[in-house]
Amino acid sequence: MTLVSQSRQSRRAAASAVLALMVWSVSFFLHFFWEMAQVPFFSGMAEARHWDVVWLCARATVGDANIAFGAYVLGALFVKDWFWITKPWRLSTLSVYLGFGLIVTIIFEYWATGAGQRWSYSNLMPEIPLLGIGALPLAQWVVIPTALIYAVKWMFLGWQVSEQ
Repeated sequence: MTLVSQSRQSRRAAASAVLALMVWSVSFFLHFFWEMAQVPFFSGMAEARHWDVVWLCARATVGDANIAFGAYVLGALFVKDWFWITKPWRLSTLSVYLGFGLIVTIIFEYWATGAGQRWSYSNLMPEIPLLGIGALPLAQWVVIPTALIYAVKWMFLGWQVSEQ
């Protein structure tokens, strides 16, 4: 292997790591904001101590960021390109990416508000009639992942330009 190809591989590995970090950390930030904003829509959260709410939302956000990262990885596997976010997006890739988060959310919310008894909704939460889950957690997995890919694409392309 030549020095040039080693250097190219090293830059590609660094770019892959930076992209992974951006996807996870931007996802964490966006999901944390969403989790905190929807506090009044869950029973008992508005009355809870502030730091208890922050801790619960932070824990939920770690799961959200992991789901979002998993969705990104599935999109990358689907198109066989880790850097798919930097190119024009195909509807099929977006469907895999968004669909994963939506499916996981539907299953987890259904379990958490039912048999799992992890949380319940306040009277403020609009519910999806056929699914019996809150509209806001479902909307979260359309709004946040869409904002995420726009933000990360912008950040990553800017980072690449600054590295040259």
